[in-house]
Amino acid sequence: MVTKACGEKFKGVNVDECLQSASFSLGVPIEKFKYSILEEKNGFFKKHAVISVDTIEGDLEEDNNKQDGLAQDYAKVNELKEDVLKKDTQREEINGTIEIQKGRIIIKNPKEGGKPAVISTNSDITVIIDGENVRGGAALYEESNIETVFKEVVAKRQMNLSTSSDKMEAYISISYSPSTIYKLKDVEPKNSLKLEIDVKEEIMPPKFTESEIKDELRNQNIKYGVLKMTLIKCVKAEKIDTLLIASGKKTIEAIDDSLDIKYKDAQGKLDKVYDNAEMIDYKAIGSVKGVEKGQVLAVLTPGKIGEDGIDITGKIIRVKTSKKIVLGAGEGCTMMDEFTVVATAEGRPSNRGNTFFVYKIYEINGDVELKTGNIKFVGDIVISGSVREGMKVESGNCILIKNNVAEAEITASGDVVIKGNVIHSNVAAGKEDVLTLEYLSDLKNMKNDLSKLISSITQLKDMNLLDRNTSDGELVKILLETKFKKIPLHAIKIHERILKEENTEDELLFIIKNRILNLAPLNIGHYEELNDAITIIDNKISLLEMDLTLPVDVLLDYCQDSIIKSSGNIIFSGKGQYVSQIEASDSVIFQKDKSVARGGIIKAGKEIKCKIVGGLGGVATRLIVESHHGHIWAEVAYPNTRFIIGAKEYILDNSSKNIHAFIDENRDLIVDKLQL
Repeated sequence: MVTKACGEKFKGVNVDECLQSASFSLGVPIEKFKYSILEEKNGFFKKHAVISVDTIEGDLEEDNNKQDGLAQDYAKVNELKEDVLKKDTQREEINGTIEIQKGRIIIKNPKEGGKPAVISTNSDITVIIDGENVRGGAALYEESNIETVFKEVVAKRQMNLSTSSDKMEAYISISYSPSTIYKLKDVEPKNSLKLEIDVKEEIMPPKFTESEIKDELRNQNIKYGVLKMTLIKCVKAEKIDTLLIASGKKTIEAIDDSLDIKYKDAQGKLDKVYDNAEMIDYKAIGSVKGVEKGQVLAVLTPGKIGEDGIDITGKIIRVKTSKKIVLGAGEGCTMMDEFTVVATAEGRPSNRGNTFFVYKIYEINGDVELKTGNIKFVGDIVISGSVREGMKVESGNCILIKNNVAEAEITASGDVVIKGNVIHSNVAAGKEDVLTLEYLSDLKNMKNDLSKLISSITQLKDMNLLDRNTSDGELVKILLETKFKKIPLHAIKIHERILKEENTEDELLFIIKNRILNLAPLNIGHYEELNDAITIIDNKISLLEMDLTLPVDVLLDYCQDSIIKSSGNIIFSGKGQYVSQIEASDSVIFQKDKSVARGGIIKAGKEIKCKIVGGLGGVATRLIVESHHGHIWAEVAYPNTRFIIGAKEYILDNSSKNIHAFIDENRDLIVDKLQL
């Protein structure tokens, strides 16, 4: 046994760790040495120990032998490692190899007992060995014929044009993508290798030229408003993303002329406010605040002419024409300048369309009779009493009669209001307009019938249904006497109207005399000569419609055995009518419950609204609306009531209620009703 001093120090977290460290370092088991604890700390956050090995006890010769044995063992291990490495090197040297240098595949064959080189590929590379595609892995030899094909990426360039829904803007988008040339990625020699690729070169496609862009614009029908600076940018840029390339010319809307009327109750018409108590407010006659001489009545503010636009296809976008107002000065007014109307006298202001008047009011405190004589006045007429038998009242504007009218004649250019009864009299509101509307109606009816006559003759000739010896003149005469009897009747009324105007040189007058009435049709050489009459009638209709003023109304309580005409509406505010002729260019309206339309003819341009029509005795009552788009309503109607819309007619044979007559989409007359 030998004891030897040591004196070495060892550190650790604790004493055990220090002992383990000393045993490992000295190669002596712990029980073979003695030690001293020089330092030991067991803090919460920090632990530390230091020991000193004082002496080592043991058989020195035995320890040396053990150390010699360990050295020999270590030498044997190293010798074994060298043998393994040598064998591995020898094995590698006999296996085949593959390497990639500058994109080129180099193969070395294996030596005897070695393995050939193996290649594998991916989806981006196709490998062909000795003419066959390789899938997965394949062995390679120096004599192998190897081809590689890379996935082709073709250069692309794309141009897209889009337009706005209103064709006022076009946008362009341009993108480019290169064609890519690949090569094999270089790899050191290996026995097995998976091929990988590197990018060798990228080639961008040529940019779109200005000419190419313009051609595509033309192909898309984009012709107007192409932006030059955008074209230049498109030619130079690498990418364009939704850039405006064409812009149309926007319209500038027209501004209509506007009219500022400077007086109250500007329309100058009867204020149509109806209720059960007073039925009408008569403030439009006699109580409207008047104007003084020199007072401004209306001021015109001129509008502006618009400008047409052009869309990117070159289409012109039209703007509406601004509405022009032409001021006119009638009685009691003058034009201070082209934009201003002023009063030249005191009175009640009024206007028809854009022509202004100042009317004086003629008041009659009592009846119109032999003592007063007939009344004719350019302004308003207010009669507090009645109009007696045989008397005439004519106004250049409105008439208000607060009592009855019996066997008299009332005509006005404006509205007519009769608070009492009208018996066996003639009442016309609109005066000349009423006559003009009648004339227009005759002209339109004659035109339509002539068109039908020409169409009938054309069909007869096309079907070879005529005797070859029958001349066109004879054929026209026969049809006028049989199928088209209304044409001569309309012609006679038009003939009388033209003669009344003392226009003996009128072309239509000549055609009526020499082509239509009596034996005149025999003068016709070819039936299409009647088209001349249609052309002349069309011109007359256009001129007459331009001359019509604003429609005016008649308001009355009750009429019997009378003729009531209006260029506007006829409104019954009381008991209604009995066996009278009622004609309105717009509407006929019975307002009061139990109001009666019994017998006679009620004719309107647009609609008729009745309460009770006809009677139990079956008195004939005709309700006529000229427009095909018109309507007739009746709360109650009795048998022998005729509903006529356009050329369609329906005769009621049972007492009915809630009646509505109209023309449907199939051009059939529909009469909806319930059994009474």
